[in-house]
This record gives sequence, C-alpha cells and structure tokens, in this order.
Amino acid sequence: SPALSLRLQGLCGAPDAPHPQLKIPGGRGTVRDHSHSVLIHKDDRLTVTQASPVGGRPSLLRFHYHLTERRSAFWDTALSGDSLFLEIPAGSLADGSKEGLTALLEFAEEKLKVNYVFLWFHKNREDRMVIIKTFHYMGFEMVKPGNPIVPARPDLAFMAYSLDNSSSDEE
Repeated sequence: SPALSLRLQGLCGAPDAPHPQLKIPGGRGTVRDHSHSVLIHKDDRLTVTQASPVGGRPSLLRFHYHLTERRSAFWDTALSGDSLFLEIPAGSLADGSKEGLTALLEFAEEKLKVNYVFLWFHKNREDRMVIIKTFHYMGFEMVKPGNPIVPARPDLAFMAYSLDNSSSDEE
C-alpha cells in the first residue's frame, strides 16, 4: 500500500499505516517456549525456526547465527504484515552480532519479503547510546515516539531499517 512505501527519512512524518497490535514480550521468560517450533531455514551459519502462531498473534521467528564453534548470536523476532520486529536482547552485543544481523536482514529481504525491520529495546538501558550508534551505522534510523508505525510503548525505543521490496517506480 502507498502508506507503507515511505522512505526511512520520512518515518518521522509517516502517514497513518494500519498497525499490528503486537504483543511485545516484556522481558525474561515470555514467549520463550520453542517446543512447537518449525525449522524454516538452515545453512552453514544461519538457522531460522518459527514458533507456531497462536490465535492471530504475529508469527514468532528465532534466528540463530553460528559465530564460532562455541559462540552463537540469537534474535527473537515477530513477523507482522510486511514488517519484522526484532528484540535487542539485554546484555552487551556479542562480537560478530553485526555479521549475524546482516544475515538476518538478507533473509528478511529475500525469503520473508518484508519491507521494514524494526528493532526495539528498553529506553532505560545503560548501553542505549552504543546500540543506537551501532545500528545507525548499519542503516537503522530512530523512530520518533508516538509514530503510528510502531506499537505505543513509551518504555521502548524503536529503530527502523527499510528494505525496499516494493516496486521502485515511484522515484
């Protein structure tokens, strides 16, 4: 829809896009039951599993990126419409997580065909400036609070990455 084909620079003044009522997990111990998950992708380094969606909730995907024999990076995400919502886990960002996130973005663009990847984290994190800087460098932009494109959660900060999968004949 034209409402969703906005460029990232325009996110601050985004038109009213219909918005998924996301059940964003609120910390530890929520939505971590991967007993009913289905393998949807596996290669040398990236494994993607999907938890079976419950009653109209967004589809939950877990990305597992193999860094070394002993180390991996994990991301829990929610797929809703043409957007993937990604939680930045608590604790410091793992070395190599940029590489893993790049693989996640490529998968989201090529296999999931989403137009946007939103990442979110709690605003009161001590390392929020590091997160913002790191992901800004990768092409993510801050989403202004109150923007209808993300859930109304004043305790969370959102950043957005645009994967222009829509037809690009509107330049």
